[in-house]
Amino acid sequence: MPHPGRSHASMFPLVLLLGVAAPTLVSAQIDPCKLLTREQVATVLPDHDGGSVAHAGPALIEGVSAYQCSYADKEFNLFTVILNVAVDDKRFADIKPGSTITDEKKVPVADGGWIRGSPDDMKLTAVKSRTVIDLERMAPGAGGKAAALVALANAVAGKL
Repeated sequence: MPHPGRSHASMFPLVLLLGVAAPTLVSAQIDPCKLLTREQVATVLPDHDGGSVAHAGPALIEGVSAYQCSYADKEFNLFTVILNVAVDDKRFADIKPGSTITDEKKVPVADGGWIRGSPDDMKLTAVKSRTVIDLERMAPGAGGKAAALVALANAVAGKL
């Protein structure tokens, strides 16, 4: 059963950069659901479904590819892993985190990381090279999982 105030439509976050675009050679194909082990994901979402790829391929911005894995549990709590990968510095300038994110609490992840959120929705954004990593946990008690999100972001960054 969904949490009050959370519709089924909002349960799977949209990658804003998704869409139909001409294919671009950005990076080797990435399976976003293989970046973390089942045990690693369980640190923020116990009893999850193992994840499913919500998107893997070209984004709306030419020269950027987007990858998303969404994990859920029986109560419709969510954890998402999103990567946006730019082919060059010009394209990276279009996707790099802006001041609304970089003014948040800094965390030690790759080339820079920031965490923000509320007790039931924590978001971590990090950068490694020309890749933007976004992790989000939407579940009661999400605010208490900041350290686990940092560890997961470092694990993802380590595989890129």
